[in-house]
Amino acid sequence: MTQGSTETFWEMIAEFDTCMVTTRDGTKLRARPMAPRISRERGQILFVTDIRSHKVGEVEGDDQVACTFTKHGSYVAVSGTASVTQDRARIDEIWDAEIEAWMPQGKDGEGVGVFVIDPSQAEIWDVKANKVTQAWEFAKAYLGDKPQPDVSEHVKVQL
Repeated sequence: MTQGSTETFWEMIAEFDTCMVTTRDGTKLRARPMAPRISRERGQILFVTDIRSHKVGEVEGDDQVACTFTKHGSYVAVSGTASVTQDRARIDEIWDAEIEAWMPQGKDGEGVGVFVIDPSQAEIWDVKANKVTQAWEFAKAYLGDKPQPDVSEHVKVQL
């Protein structure tokens, strides 16, 4: 949509330290928590991963993925495509002490790779209302004055 919405998207997801990444495993969907690293310059969401993991095989079969970010009052759903790289420069770019805890073999370990998501669209819900306003909106909806409470801003973003 608008450039402002795109900027809001990148600013919001940079605030999350975990998201649920969903892949397709045959006919089933699988989600797992992962720690995102954001590359605004490339327009990508990055995760260090073990290339021998199930999710790598799953995106080789179907590269469509979804990421769900949630934190009190802020929600972002992302759709896109995934790929995996073992490019050392990309690993160096996002490696930090937290990743080291998950990958004790170090950044030069043979199974270390980067799970790359190229987002194509996102939906953002951002709750702006305080608790009193939220209660009032829920009461109006309950009493039939409104079809549903109005407590958040909702935007669809094409990336």
